[in-house]
Amino acid sequence: MNWAFLQGLLSGVNKYSTAFGRIWLSVVFIFRLMVFVVAAEKVWGDEQKDFDCNTRQPGCHNVCYDQYFPISHTRLWALQLIFVTCPSLMVVLHVSYREERERKHRLKCGDNCVPLYDNTGKKRGGLWWTYFLSLVFKIVVEAVFVFLVFYIYDEATFFPPLVKCSLDPCPNTVDCYIARPTEKRVFTVFMVVTSFVCVLLTVCELFYLFGKRCLECTGGRRHVTRDNSFNMSKIPLPAKDNLENSLFKEPGKEKMKMAVDTGKESPAPAYSLSNSMDWSKLQALLSGVNKYSTAFGRIWLSVVFVFRVMVFVVAAERVWSDEQGNFDCNTRQPGCANVCYNYFFPITHTRIWALQLIFVTCPSFMVVLHVAYREERERKYRAKYGENAHLYDNTGQKHGGLWWTYLLSLFFKTIIEVAFLYLLHSIYNSFDMPRRVQCDVRPCPNTVDCYIARPTEKRIFTYFMVGTSAICVVLNICEIAYLIAVRLVRIHHRGSLHTLPKRKCTDEDFD
Repeated sequence: MNWAFLQGLLSGVNKYSTAFGRIWLSVVFIFRLMVFVVAAEKVWGDEQKDFDCNTRQPGCHNVCYDQYFPISHTRLWALQLIFVTCPSLMVVLHVSYREERERKHRLKCGDNCVPLYDNTGKKRGGLWWTYFLSLVFKIVVEAVFVFLVFYIYDEATFFPPLVKCSLDPCPNTVDCYIARPTEKRVFTVFMVVTSFVCVLLTVCELFYLFGKRCLECTGGRRHVTRDNSFNMSKIPLPAKDNLENSLFKEPGKEKMKMAVDTGKESPAPAYSLSNSMDWSKLQALLSGVNKYSTAFGRIWLSVVFVFRVMVFVVAAERVWSDEQGNFDCNTRQPGCANVCYNYFFPITHTRIWALQLIFVTCPSFMVVLHVAYREERERKYRAKYGENAHLYDNTGQKHGGLWWTYLLSLFFKTIIEVAFLYLLHSIYNSFDMPRRVQCDVRPCPNTVDCYIARPTEKRIFTYFMVGTSAICVVLNICEIAYLIAVRLVRIHHRGSLHTLPKRKCTDEDFD
């Protein structure tokens, strides 16, 4: 998994964007994401090792760095880019919901029936409000992150060459020198300015949308036909193949296709943005589950890949890159630092999260395998009784055994999430990450003080990953309740149909 995954998801938004929205997307990918990946990220390479203080007191270097840089600029910008692009997915999901309604309507009423929507991607009705709210959310996210840059870094916002620190265990006020302060200042100003440019473009798009809507509502454009999303007009539906290849029907294929070659459907630039760890195979396997998921399941999958896997790969994993090498104890006793690190961190956070992400996505394969089993039975049945014979009306419809498989997969996912959350809570003392820990394990000569590198940044990402895990648990519980409720309603409906009193026929029935 890399930044191209996010680009592939967002390139499809261009089909529903205004001119301002397309410019905004180009600015995000060219002047923010490209600059971040190919230049800015390398400037901050290993900034803690290059943070030089004029003392050799163990732990002083770690606590001073954490004081001035509680979270690295590059990690903050990575989070900003992920969060600021996510509201656009609301539009894609809404269009996908419309396409799914259209598909179900056609299955129920036939291919030549009157469509529910003239155009599923046209910004009318609820989709207009979804698009409008996505712009508001983008402005709020940008403003919050720009505020955080000035609030978190305080006097080190624009990288002075020298900062002074007097925190414990420093023996006195020490001078600490930041590496590449001018270069870091240049890129910080550049990223802040591009954030303001994106805010300006989003505000312009808001005014454009609002002004256009006011003109249409007041009749200022009489030659434009008023198009309500729910108007029933006799326009033939798209061909079956086209509808089935929509984003909602085949989300995995479309997303992967756009990630490889996005120039076919939208003007968004195509880049090869790679990262060290590749989760794309897992993403490709799980994208097919969307075809059999409810709305809650699709939201769950989006949260997993955007807010968990993406954040894990592009930001969180690097915070723990060399945590043992920066684990500093105030003793030179051989082996003491090693046994103390092993005592407090028996398994690294990033390795636990990697295992959690793999295990929590595996129950979804139960559904895919069950559907594959049905399709194989269907194939053998047709081979035996002819092409017109059918064993299932729809192999992917959640009825019978597939419904139970889907429900069990949700229970397994919830149990795995809760188990890993409990494991993190038990091992790491309520998800806390203090600056200093005390250790008296042999061969340490006495109780020694050990200082953790980047404790504040690690605490932030720990809380973030725990929070997203809790959100996924809530989504799974909601989906379980939804599935059971829908099943009970259908059973009750079938029972009421069977218990209707029979009525005698009269002459009026034959008129």
